[in-house]
Amino acid sequence: MQFVSFTAFDYNSDDSFSRSVYEMEGSEESGWKIQRNALPYLELGKGYRLVKTELCGICSTDLDRRFLPFALPQVIGHEVLVSDPLTHKKYVLEINDTVAARGEETDPFCNIGIPTHSPTRMVLGIDRLPGGFGPYILAPVGTLVETGSLKDKEAVLLEPFAASLHGVEVSLDRRGRDLPQKIAVLGARRLGSLVIAALDLYRKRKNLSYEIVSILRHEDLKELSLSVGADKVFYFSNLGKEETEIEKTIGADTKMFDRSEEALLGKVFDRSKIEPKAIKWADCKDAFDLVFDTTGSVSGLETAMYLTAKEIHRKTTNGQASLGISHLTEMVVDEISITYLRSDLSDLIWGIQETSPTWIYISSQTELTKEEQIWIDQLKTQNKYKFFVGSIQEADEFLHSTEFDGALPHFDFAIIGSSSELDPILRPKTGIERSLVRPRGSVLISQGAKKDPNPFAFWILSGGILSSSRCGDFHRTRELLESEPGFLHTVSEALISGEYDSQSIPEAYLAARKSENIKVIVRHGAS
Repeated sequence: MQFVSFTAFDYNSDDSFSRSVYEMEGSEESGWKIQRNALPYLELGKGYRLVKTELCGICSTDLDRRFLPFALPQVIGHEVLVSDPLTHKKYVLEINDTVAARGEETDPFCNIGIPTHSPTRMVLGIDRLPGGFGPYILAPVGTLVETGSLKDKEAVLLEPFAASLHGVEVSLDRRGRDLPQKIAVLGARRLGSLVIAALDLYRKRKNLSYEIVSILRHEDLKELSLSVGADKVFYFSNLGKEETEIEKTIGADTKMFDRSEEALLGKVFDRSKIEPKAIKWADCKDAFDLVFDTTGSVSGLETAMYLTAKEIHRKTTNGQASLGISHLTEMVVDEISITYLRSDLSDLIWGIQETSPTWIYISSQTELTKEEQIWIDQLKTQNKYKFFVGSIQEADEFLHSTEFDGALPHFDFAIIGSSSELDPILRPKTGIERSLVRPRGSVLISQGAKKDPNPFAFWILSGGILSSSRCGDFHRTRELLESEPGFLHTVSEALISGEYDSQSIPEAYLAARKSENIKVIVRHGAS
């Protein structure tokens, strides 16, 4: 048996910190009991190893933690480097605590290749499991990934870099030969800078030639973007101000960008030392094939919609509504895509071991066009596809009936008739973190929704796709980085701008909010 007692900073729902005393007692073989302030907090089964936290990064999810649908207070922090107190080996931790990670019997989600979406999972420093702001962590043994040749400040970036690389692969691998020529990263600070780096690494490894453009509203970030792989930086000093005006006029006019932002003037920087060129915001209208939204802001989605008519990949988990849609964070957590109803919907399947049958839900509020009805009728002639038509409540009940024979208690696709149905599809029951559509599934909006006043629906029905992704594979990412020695070291040198002792976590947290600090990390001392 092992026992450890320590004081750690709990993060509270009012965005404050308070000290709590934690006690962890148990073993990897028998399980653990965790007490907080002498009261029971959490009981864990076997398969957890006690490790000591060395470094922990502070990310945008930490800064927005109070908006997420998970209980507080909690010891947060999930970008961690740890060491084994017995062997002194160093590890980075994958953040999903699943049955597979603990070495238990697999569940249906594991069986089709998406164990990180198991509904029984906990998430390090986000959902219940105490995280890296504490000096000790109970880590599922399967989440321990040896650092290999990575230095400490490279290793602490492995979690966000793996997530960034995963997003790049999701967006580009699904396109096949139809690769984008011009890609924008919106909000290139903590996560956005790593997305740029991942795009650059992917480009080098695949011998591709697309252009990477960082779009900023802080000129002092331009050198960071260029140093981690951007080819150009578009800088618009008034972009934030104009976004505020956009929020005030949302829904009034689908051409609002043309009206409110044409006057914006900016600069274009590249790696040369020559004077920057002038650019108008109007020149950016639909200028990109793919835009990564990493802003963490409410207005990031509509700004991204202005920049591309094709695809937005959302990496923002700020827990807040945008364009009248409340559950966009949940969409990202579930890695769900939203696009228009299309005849090639089977091409949208990705990241799972394909199962049969494929279940398609059609909302009873959907008015299919004649062409869409023909597509659906053709699918109905194939044994591979099964359908359910009804209300969202009826669909949710059907998933738990004996008539449903899908691999998971979800539909693979949901076809809806308006953007107002997105939130009920993404979270049909209040307080229950489960979508009507399976993880990595798709919600398809019918062209019958042409009169939907929401600009997001207009953008989707004009040919857009909103895709999303969450965590990446640590082992594969580490191996890729080891094949490019020094790549992540260069990124870490450019990105990490502040280091704080673990006794100063509240100060570190406030520092991470400041625009002049890109990436702040916390270092735990000897215990």
